[in-house]
Amino acid sequence: MSSQSVEQSTKTSAPEQSKPLKAKLFSWTKDIVIMGVVISALFAWQGRNLLDDDGTVVIPEQNFVTLQGDVFSLQKSNKKTVMYFFAPWCSICRYSISNLSIIDESEYNVVRVALDYSSTEEVQQFIDGVGVSGTVLMGNNVHKDMFNINAYPTYYVLDEALQVVANDMGYSSTLGLKMRTSF
Repeated sequence: MSSQSVEQSTKTSAPEQSKPLKAKLFSWTKDIVIMGVVISALFAWQGRNLLDDDGTVVIPEQNFVTLQGDVFSLQKSNKKTVMYFFAPWCSICRYSISNLSIIDESEYNVVRVALDYSSTEEVQQFIDGVGVSGTVLMGNNVHKDMFNINAYPTYYVLDEALQVVANDMGYSSTLGLKMRTSF
């Protein structure tokens, strides 16, 4: 084979190779966009029953009992509040509750609200098992209904006037929590 025919074969094969690469890139981009739309739709469907997060829902001031038996008053304050609703039997809660430590407590009140538990001891074992410190409130069915809790974990961010300004359900990474609380 002459050097000229080798040169010609490399010249013709280069454009042919780049065309499939462009097609692959287009296909990958299309797949990523479709996957993003599907995931966004899934999250929207999953959170369809959560309280609206447009500031129109105001949570009334109320008292909770803490895990230690003290009274905790949810009331207007000079800080926003992150409320994390969990159940001690929830495996996703076991992995996500410690991610709340990323939230700056000088700007946010962070409270964890236990629901669907059988005893205070069960909640205490869960908290001890995951090594979390901070305020843990003992919720009840009234709280569950008030906050439209249908799955765990569920998060709400309340502004200083107790208006719901963000919500989410399911696992949330530290980055996800940081993004939700940075507005």
